[in-house]
Amino acid sequence: MSFFFRPRHKAQKDRANLKRIDQTLSRQGLPSALLHFVMFIIIEWHLLQSGPAPKWIYIFGLSLVVMAAWRFIMIAQFESWYAKGPAHWRDVFILSGFLHAGTWSLYLVYRLTQNPDDPIMMLGILYTSAIAAGGTFVYSLYGRTVTVYLLMLLAPLSYYFLFIGQTIVNLIIGLGFIAMYVYLVSTAQRVSELVWSFLTSNHELKLRLTALEQSREATTVQNSSNRRFIRQLLQRVKNPLSGLLGVLGMLSVNDTDIENQGMLNIARRSGYSMLDLITDFEAFIEQRDRSRVPQAMVFNLRKTLEHALSDMGAKAHENGRELSYLYHPDVPERIEADPQWLSNAFRRLLDFTLDMADAGEITVKIAIGSDFGTDCLLMTFYFINSEMDQGDLTSALERQMDVLPEDEDVADQLTLMVAAAQFKAMSATLSAEQDGDLQKISVRLPITTTTQQASSFRPTKFMAGKSILLVDLSPQTERSLTAEFMSWNMEVAVWTVDRLVHQDEAIDSDFVLFNLSVDDQLAQAQLDKIAQLVGRLGSQTYLILYASELQRRLFSNITIPYTFIEKPVARDQLLWALRNAAEQVDQNKQDIVRFDNTRILIAEDNLLNQKVILKMLEPMGVSSITCVNGLEAIELVNTETFDLLLMDCYMPRMDGMEATRVIRRAELTNGRHMPIVAMTSEQTPLMERECLTAGMDDFIGKPLKYEDLVQLIQRWTA
Repeated sequence: MSFFFRPRHKAQKDRANLKRIDQTLSRQGLPSALLHFVMFIIIEWHLLQSGPAPKWIYIFGLSLVVMAAWRFIMIAQFESWYAKGPAHWRDVFILSGFLHAGTWSLYLVYRLTQNPDDPIMMLGILYTSAIAAGGTFVYSLYGRTVTVYLLMLLAPLSYYFLFIGQTIVNLIIGLGFIAMYVYLVSTAQRVSELVWSFLTSNHELKLRLTALEQSREATTVQNSSNRRFIRQLLQRVKNPLSGLLGVLGMLSVNDTDIENQGMLNIARRSGYSMLDLITDFEAFIEQRDRSRVPQAMVFNLRKTLEHALSDMGAKAHENGRELSYLYHPDVPERIEADPQWLSNAFRRLLDFTLDMADAGEITVKIAIGSDFGTDCLLMTFYFINSEMDQGDLTSALERQMDVLPEDEDVADQLTLMVAAAQFKAMSATLSAEQDGDLQKISVRLPITTTTQQASSFRPTKFMAGKSILLVDLSPQTERSLTAEFMSWNMEVAVWTVDRLVHQDEAIDSDFVLFNLSVDDQLAQAQLDKIAQLVGRLGSQTYLILYASELQRRLFSNITIPYTFIEKPVARDQLLWALRNAAEQVDQNKQDIVRFDNTRILIAEDNLLNQKVILKMLEPMGVSSITCVNGLEAIELVNTETFDLLLMDCYMPRMDGMEATRVIRRAELTNGRHMPIVAMTSEQTPLMERECLTAGMDDFIGKPLKYEDLVQLIQRWTA
């Protein structure tokens, strides 16, 4: 405890605060110590002109020099001396200040008694008044210490002018010093109270901020734990669901009955809808907590968006809605962005329009624009809803993921909110408009167009000069397909089925594409009319039925070969279908690819997924061995030889990432390299990068598809 200083405020008990104040005030006191000596030299140099200096002057001068040197040493050795005891350092500092003030005041009184009428003494008096005011601020922070300091500085001078000077002027000056003392003491008290109150408030604020930061860190840790728990829980749901979808996929490959295939495809799509719902929930958590950001890479934009539209067609048909799109030819083929984010956001926004549309056709328009020299992808979604107004859409688009109203049901807007958040994370702007019952959602997404625009899609090589007749298309689909076929250098004609029925001429186009209504009754009526036209089709005319997967059971009355295309169709799938039709390939029969003498190790802890993969590999002639964790995989790799390892990323005891690292370290010594392919339902660029960083060669998403698995094995065991 300091002898001169007693803490009264909370901030005065904070050692960090006190240390900063002690160091600052000690530095501020050094100039006054030096000025004392400088002023002493000035006064004595002037008085030497009138006579020699008394011996006492040398003592005063030496004392002032020692005081200044002592102050300098205290500053230079502050850290080491202060560490030995802050209270002791503070006492020494304050005491040295008292001695310095007393020495200066006594020197000035001594000179006043010797040379009372010399004008230079007035300079000393004014200087003393100035340092009294400055010292008041320095010592006011040490409580009542300032009263002692001012007493040491002003009391000798007041005594001289009141009792030794013995003139009216000196009496007035003495009373002035007393008044100054009283004023400065009261001012010091106010300054002390003000400064320490401020520092106390600041100290309390820092404590609150520290507590808030600790609370935030604790909340962050808790949220992270919650996210990890939810992700693990969702992963447990997705694993068996992926296995179920794999079983359905295998059944659809092996079952050649058209109606059964249609039902199996419906079941698969229902499963994928459940996966989409789980993915939506995962994305909602990611967007709310901002735990992931987009990762840019070069990819094929058109293929990504068209396949998303094609995949969503089945849901539109289940709801009894047509889904069409217009893709402007000026839209660049390849761009640099996050394909996973863009595809997910696009699918979710499209999914929302399919759920909300209560009549008519859903149309998606994809074009290119520019904002201040920056290319922008323009995506516009049109749908009809008679109950929703523009305000509902706008509020959902602008809603923050971390602020959900308690008095409003936003479950039906969850998909839209997640899509909007994902688009905004890619710097997109979204808006909503309304024209009667027609709703319009617009997305303006800045994109970076890459110079890698060379495309392997060359339809003119196969279709140039051929003719196609488009029948019963909706206006939007007619515009889209007509523009597409004309870009292939094909001859295009547009008719209705009723007009064809009433004509007697033969139909000699290379292809006739009939668009069937999603309404089964209307579609059946169209098929009856198509059956009447079969005899008029030329021998080199190929029949194309453009319809929903749900309607394949209605095609039993068609007696000639036909090609089925599920709508809406992507450009590459459309070309594949027309080529297959022209080459008379039965698309319902898939060539079984054989991989005899190929050994594959499957590391998968889910037994259902194991059986699905084994069932897929069985007709390929692959020899397969399974294990359920990374440790077993390492042991098998060390004792046997495999051509390929399919590694699940999440397994007990040792996960796929760590097992891959161990295998790769061992390969550094034996000189071998076995292809390792990651299997996971978490299909994100971040996850793919983690797998490749761990040493895996490739990446395949769950649920596994037969076609993808065939391509994978061909790629790594060819």
